[in-house]
Amino acid sequence: MEFQLLGPVRAWNDGHPIDLGVRKQRFVFAMMLLDANKLVPAERLVDLTWPEGAPRSARGVIHTHISRLRSVLGAAEAEHHGVALISNGPGYLLRCDPKRIDVNRFLELCVEARGMSDDEARIRVLDEALALWNGPALASVAPEETRARLSRHLDEARLLALEERFDAHLRLGRHAEIIHELTELEAEHPYRQQLAAQLMLALHRSDRGPEALAVYQKLYQRLDDELGIEPSPALRQLQIQVLRDDPVLTLDVRPAKPGPRQLPPDVDHYTGRQNDIDEICSLLTRQQSDDVLPVVAITGKPGLGKTALAVRAGRRLAARFPDGQLFIDLHGNGSRPRDPSEVLARFLRDLGVAGADVPSTMEERIGLLRDRTAGRKILLVLDNAATEQQVRSLIPGDSGCAVLITSRRRLAGLDMRKLVDLDVLAAHEALVLLGDLVGDDRLAEAEASAQRIVELCGGLPLALRIVGTKLRSRPHQTVAALAERLEDERTRLDELVGGDREIRASFLLSYDTLDAEHQRAFRLLALMPDNGLPMWGAAAVLGVDLRTAERLVENLVDANLLEGVPGRYRFHDLIRLYAQEKLEPDPERDTARTRMVNAYLYLGKIADARLEFGGLHQFDTPAFPLDAPAVLSYVESDPAGWLDEEYPGILEAIERAATSGQDELTCHLSATLAAFLELRGQWADLTRIASLSLAAAGRMSSPYWTAYALFAIGLAAREIRDFEQAENSFRAGLKILPEAGDPLLEVVTLLSVGVGKRLQGRWVEADGYFTGCLSVLEALDAPRWRAYTLRESGVLDRYRGQWERAEKSLRTAVSTFENLGDSRWIGASLRELGIIRREVGDLDGSLELLTRSRDALRTAGDLRREGAAWRCLADTHSEKGSLDEARYCAERSRDLLAQTLDAHGAACTDVCLADILLESGDLPAARVCLDKAMAALVSSGDPRWHAKSLVSHGRLLRATGDQAAAEAAWSEALQIFAELGAHQARQVRTLLQP
Repeated sequence: MEFQLLGPVRAWNDGHPIDLGVRKQRFVFAMMLLDANKLVPAERLVDLTWPEGAPRSARGVIHTHISRLRSVLGAAEAEHHGVALISNGPGYLLRCDPKRIDVNRFLELCVEARGMSDDEARIRVLDEALALWNGPALASVAPEETRARLSRHLDEARLLALEERFDAHLRLGRHAEIIHELTELEAEHPYRQQLAAQLMLALHRSDRGPEALAVYQKLYQRLDDELGIEPSPALRQLQIQVLRDDPVLTLDVRPAKPGPRQLPPDVDHYTGRQNDIDEICSLLTRQQSDDVLPVVAITGKPGLGKTALAVRAGRRLAARFPDGQLFIDLHGNGSRPRDPSEVLARFLRDLGVAGADVPSTMEERIGLLRDRTAGRKILLVLDNAATEQQVRSLIPGDSGCAVLITSRRRLAGLDMRKLVDLDVLAAHEALVLLGDLVGDDRLAEAEASAQRIVELCGGLPLALRIVGTKLRSRPHQTVAALAERLEDERTRLDELVGGDREIRASFLLSYDTLDAEHQRAFRLLALMPDNGLPMWGAAAVLGVDLRTAERLVENLVDANLLEGVPGRYRFHDLIRLYAQEKLEPDPERDTARTRMVNAYLYLGKIADARLEFGGLHQFDTPAFPLDAPAVLSYVESDPAGWLDEEYPGILEAIERAATSGQDELTCHLSATLAAFLELRGQWADLTRIASLSLAAAGRMSSPYWTAYALFAIGLAAREIRDFEQAENSFRAGLKILPEAGDPLLEVVTLLSVGVGKRLQGRWVEADGYFTGCLSVLEALDAPRWRAYTLRESGVLDRYRGQWERAEKSLRTAVSTFENLGDSRWIGASLRELGIIRREVGDLDGSLELLTRSRDALRTAGDLRREGAAWRCLADTHSEKGSLDEARYCAERSRDLLAQTLDAHGAACTDVCLADILLESGDLPAARVCLDKAMAALVSSGDPRWHAKSLVSHGRLLRATGDQAAAEAAWSEALQIFAELGAHQARQVRTLLQP
């Protein structure tokens, strides 16, 4: 088990990350790690966590965080690693081996380096220490002011280590190699005089005296203008010595044995990749016990800047390889990659072998290269490699050397320390690069357009450089205008041309290296949806078996023309556009698309039939074209999980079918998604596909598909509280139902109308619809739908305080759902029973039922209802007086509901949380929470919850001393509850009694 504080606060167990929870919880853990094996008083944790003043519940919150951390460590079997979090009197103690914490390892290495007499060894140890840093210490757990205060000693220790490392390099005569790094660091710490002195000395020794004096002048001006002081006497003396070109500053070092220095110049406007550079440098210089020559390869799709990264890393490493740096472009993307034998001959000549002495055979050249590199420190950068075979013979044998390779292929057959798989630039890095090229002021004037350009370029450095250079060379052109032109997918690649740079040409190099079979696969896979395809989908599109599809697709991944993510394959957006250009004239295009849609239909219908509200639609599907039992097993065992992965592709297929006038296909595809979208609460998507299906059904004059589409539109409208739209759709659906000839659809529609009436407070009408639904069900063998109806009827009885009748209906529903193995509706029904037990005073029984409900809903993947279960747990804990647990449950409910579109449920949770905050004495926080909830509930159309929020508002007003306003709020709530016939009316009357 290892712990990191030098960067984001993290923990690992056997190389796997441990989830340390929310930010404040991670902060508490970081404080415990900083004082590991010492008692940390609870008051100190409170003061550090809330520096501007702690709430009254702070001690309880800290205790909750400690309890959860203890659970996390227990789940990771921390005791096996000697790690334990212990409560001890007034505080807490984290027991662990200090060496498991990166801070202690860093400080230990710094002490070790200072005790060394050999500067080479000192640099190696300091590099190892500095490599432990992965960003600012304690990043991501505290505001910057707090973070800086707590980590000031660590930041200072890091700067000291860097300065000691620079001093060692200067003593070894490596002044030129550290100028770039010193310049960047001096800019980050403009008042650090030691860094300025080291930079001045390095520049002076590199015959750059005027620049050295400029460094001094800038520092002098800065100190005088901002602090009113002068530089230190030592720095002033150094300035005089530089002015006089004092011989004392000249280092008497023996010149290194001359060697080739072939690295190209560093690319201008280089941005990002710092973690990759650090990793590559560490991998190529770290000594290992097996004494094997380090080989690292950089791979990635076209346009990522692999060569630029290799050059930058190589230049940073140059001082570590004083005997030379060899560089060659192997032309791996061209039609004629370089012959390894010719490359060996060139390397030998570069290393001092006379042309006449270069052996004639490949084997002899390999042997002589190994001889000439033995005992020397040489870095070989092999750029743009074609195959493993091409580079294998170019690798020296001495472990003192190192090899850095770039290739568009993954070179999976090559022995190496690591394959660095380069990704696109992060959005913030891409914006920095664009701003560096164009000018930050110009980008700031069109920030939204700049961000859109970054998105449309897909974070690809080559595309961003083309766009940035184009804007820089055309000051009359606006950022917004270029962003608008890039929006058009048909011409986007045409815009990404600048001088001799062109994205399309970069992609063409890779495409031309493919044989005809792989070019066909590349083209046809351009049909895949934005979220990509699994292997079975690729096989369907290509019209081949799974084994052949895997070979073709993986070879395209190796060529970095496709991206492989767990279980799926996709294109980078720009490469996909290029593939679509190649696809347009392909005669197989329409046939391949039909194969993909048919596979969606076949598997989608199977998945839908296994969902709770699924299996309602009846239609024939084409045969599945693949022999893939594992795929069918997955769909049958986890239909919701399968649809989670595939529904974006099916949505895209529905849109395409509707646009192209394939009406029957539109209805069939929509049918495979409706129940899933209801399960996930994706109401906008459900409304969209149902509307497309309704239009298609109208063109076909199909009462069957019209009735289903109207039902889906009404259901989605009801769930977003658009009751007028819901009622109109349901009314139209009920009117056409007799022609549809589907009694189960009548049940579903009647039940949905009843729920809508209940939500609006029209409880008598709702009861009538539920009764009618049960009447139709008597003639059907549909136990699931009878259980649904009993549950909804039970909820209505609960609202009215008819506890026995409600409990009877709900327990019958639970029993049926248990027989069906339906965890979602077991959980939903248990939640209602848990509320009833709380209302009748059985708090322990309530907690037991609600816990079961939460667990069942989590198993079902129903975030919306799981969030409601957490809210009910919060209410029961609050009733028991366990306010810390109640608050945790309410916050957990809020977090889950934030991941859904259930704004109404989130508002209900805010009412619950406001009550808990009020009980805890945190009136300001309670007011904020309640104001937010009431604003949402007023417009939700749910009178019951609006009245409940008024009750909570009255309690808050009473707590602030405004009894009259409190009674006015309660009176309004009483009127609503009484009109509804809700049992809460009795409770409100009690509040109003003098």
